[in-house]
Amino acid sequence: MGQKDISLVRYFDDRARYADLINGFIFCGEQVVSEDDVQEMDSNVTGVFGKLRNRFMVQKYRDCVRKIIFDTGFAIVGIENQDKVHYAMPARIMLEDAAGYDRQLRQIRKRHRRKRDLRDAEYVGGFAKQDKVYPVVTICIYFGKEPYDGAKELFHMMDYETLPDRFRGILNNYKIQVLELRNFEDIDCFRTDLREVFGFIKHSNDKNREWEFAIQNEDAFKCLDEDAFDVIVSVTGSAELEQVKDMYCEEGGKINMCEAIRGMIEDGRIEGVKQGLEQGIGQGLSALVEVCREFGLSKEDVVSKAKKKFSLSVDEMEDLIDRYWNQ
Repeated sequence: MGQKDISLVRYFDDRARYADLINGFIFCGEQVVSEDDVQEMDSNVTGVFGKLRNRFMVQKYRDCVRKIIFDTGFAIVGIENQDKVHYAMPARIMLEDAAGYDRQLRQIRKRHRRKRDLRDAEYVGGFAKQDKVYPVVTICIYFGKEPYDGAKELFHMMDYETLPDRFRGILNNYKIQVLELRNFEDIDCFRTDLREVFGFIKHSNDKNREWEFAIQNEDAFKCLDEDAFDVIVSVTGSAELEQVKDMYCEEGGKINMCEAIRGMIEDGRIEGVKQGLEQGIGQGLSALVEVCREFGLSKEDVVSKAKKKFSLSVDEMEDLIDRYWNQ
């Protein structure tokens, strides 16, 4: 397992983040699952299919998997982290999910063997008519820079169009859930630091934009958990941030990422970023000044509003506002 995979597995060990991922991605921000609803599971899943000599084994090591409580019911939700497009992902996830179902079946059969409570057809299958298995779902989080152009369902992998319609009608499909991070618009659906981590990674194709995102969300980024910082570094491949981690590590293992960014800008480690940020802030201030003047607000009102929106000192803010106010 590479450093990137290790950092992501450690990051999602946190139950609040696991619940937040489900709420944000599946329920569009509605708080359906709490961290207390997330239960540990072994991520090593083995499925054994067939009988006796004809059996074959599927052993999969999921990146993460948890049992999720929904009122009186359960579901098993796994996570697969991908930084490159996997063109056979529907088949891969289908096998992982099938191994998850097989694991449940083996546990049910073992329970019945202990009780010796099955007869006839139920005994043959080791599964009683009233037995149920928990649903298994896998979320594939795609961090890659290139657009995800892989199959998102089994049918997209199949060469079946030349088959008779009647035969095609009996084929079974298998759809997968792909969170394509760089095209995911609703990061505000997340309530934990998933918002900051996903947002920073989302903009990492553009250095100016990613640093600007961090500065605009300063309250969160100035006390970022170490494991969240490690995910940002490993996924974006930012050598600059990795080098200054220890310098900006504060009490309780928190990383002041905004100070790290400012320090790197002042040291000239991120060429062109300072100019880009200043240009972006300048454009925002110019628009703010124009709107405030239209509504008859004073220069002091503009400064007050700008302090809430932009990460600049009061002196820097007033200098810029003076420049745009007199245009």
